[in-house]
Amino acid sequence: MELLNNLLFFLIAVAVLVSFHEFGHFIVARWLGVRVLKFSIGFGKTILRWRRTPTGTEYAVGLIPLGGYVRMLDEREGEIDTSERDKAFNRKPLSTRSLIVLAGPAANLLLAMLIYWSIGLIGNEDLKPVVGSVTSGSLAEQAGFQQGDTILSIDGRPVRGWSEHRLYLLGRVGAESQISFLVQRDGFDPEALTVDLVALEDQYFNPAVLSGVIGVSPDVPRPDAIVSDLVPEGPSEQAGVMIGDHILAVDGQLVRDWFELVEKIATGTGGDLGLKIDRKGTTLEIRVPAESQTVDGKQIRRIGIYGPGNPDFSDYVVRVRYGPGEAGARAVETTWLMSALTVKLFGKMLMGSASREHLSGPISIARYAGQSASLGLVQFLAFLAVLSVSLGIINLLPIPVLDGGHLVYFAAEGVLGRPLPDRVFQWGQQFGIAFIVLLMGLAFYNDFLSLLP
Repeated sequence: MELLNNLLFFLIAVAVLVSFHEFGHFIVARWLGVRVLKFSIGFGKTILRWRRTPTGTEYAVGLIPLGGYVRMLDEREGEIDTSERDKAFNRKPLSTRSLIVLAGPAANLLLAMLIYWSIGLIGNEDLKPVVGSVTSGSLAEQAGFQQGDTILSIDGRPVRGWSEHRLYLLGRVGAESQISFLVQRDGFDPEALTVDLVALEDQYFNPAVLSGVIGVSPDVPRPDAIVSDLVPEGPSEQAGVMIGDHILAVDGQLVRDWFELVEKIATGTGGDLGLKIDRKGTTLEIRVPAESQTVDGKQIRRIGIYGPGNPDFSDYVVRVRYGPGEAGARAVETTWLMSALTVKLFGKMLMGSASREHLSGPISIARYAGQSASLGLVQFLAFLAVLSVSLGIINLLPIPVLDGGHLVYFAAEGVLGRPLPDRVFQWGQQFGIAFIVLLMGLAFYNDFLSLLP
C-alpha cells in the first residue's frame, strides 16, 4: 500500500508539473502566432487523443507519464504549406522564439509562486519561536541566547513561527557577516543579539540553520527518560532493564530527558553502556551491550528500548497564516530564495564541494511525494512547489536538449547574426543527451543506495 501511495502521488506531481511547463510553451507560442501541432503529456504510445477542429492542435496523453512535449510547426521537421510559413517556429524573430522557450521554466516558477501563495492563505502549523535549548560553545551561546528566549524578529523580519524564515537564513549563511535577532525574555525589554557568521563562509550546506549552524533548538515537550517497552530478547531486556525504569545517566553523564538519552546512546562510542537507573525509588547500575547499526550511512548504537508515546504538542505550536497581500509578497520571495538555493547547491555539486547524494531520482522523489501527502495538503503543496522550482531551474541550465541550451543557441545566433550550422546543433544534442544520461544514472544510483539497509 505504501508503494502504491508513493506511486500515485508521484504521478500526480509529475502530471501537474509537466502540464504547467508544457502549457507555458503552448500558450505563449499560440499567443505569438506559432501554430502548435501537438500538446502531449507523457511519452510513448498515445493512449488518449482529441482535437477540437480538424486543423487544430492535437491534445494527447502518452503511455509513459514522465514528461511531455509541445510540437510546433517548423520547417526543419519537414515540408510545410507556403500559406503557413508565417506560423512556423523557425520563421519567427529571435525574440519570439526565446520567449516561447523561456515560457516553460517561467510557468514552473509561476506555479511555485501560486502554491506558496495558497499555502500562505491556508496557513501552516509551526513551532512557536521559543528557544528550548542552546548548544554549548555555539554561535548562539556566544551571542547571548538563553533558554526561554522568544525570537521576535530576524534582521527586522517579524517572526511568528520557528521555521518561518528558514530559506532566508539559509541564503544568509556564507553570504553575510552577521544576522540580527530581537528576543524577548520574561520580565525584560526586548534585547538585540547579533550572530557573527564570518567563520561559516566555507561551511557545508546545512538547511537547519538555527539548530545546526547557529545552535538554538525550539522549545518542544521533553518527556522523561522512562522505558515504556523493550525489544524482545534485545540487549536491554537481557541485561535486566525493566519497563518503567527511569534512566538517570549514561556512562556517568546525566540525562535530563528522553531526547538526550537517545542522543547519548546513538552517538557514543564503545560496546557497553553503563546505565544509572531509578527503579521505584531504588538506584541501580546496569551495564548493557550496545548494538551498532548503519542508518543513512552513519553508525549508531541501539540498546533495544522504547520511550514514552507521542507527546502533546498543542501548547508548543502556532498557526502561521497571512493575508492575500502579504502571502503574495512572501510567495514571490520564497520562490526567489528557493531558486537561488537550487542554483547554489547545483553549482556546489558540479564543483565537488557538495555531496552528489543531494541528486534524487524518481524512486526518492516518489517516496517524498507519498510521505508529504501523508502529512496533509499543505505539506504536499510545499513538496510540489520545491519540485516545480527545481524543474524550472534545471530546464534553464545551459545544456543542449534543455530549454537553457536552446537559449544559448539563440544568444549565439544573436551575436553572429545567423543561425548556427546544423552540425553544431548535432554536436550539442549529443553532448546534452550524454550529460542528461549521466545525471540520470547518478540519480538512479543514489536511489539504489537509499534502498539498501
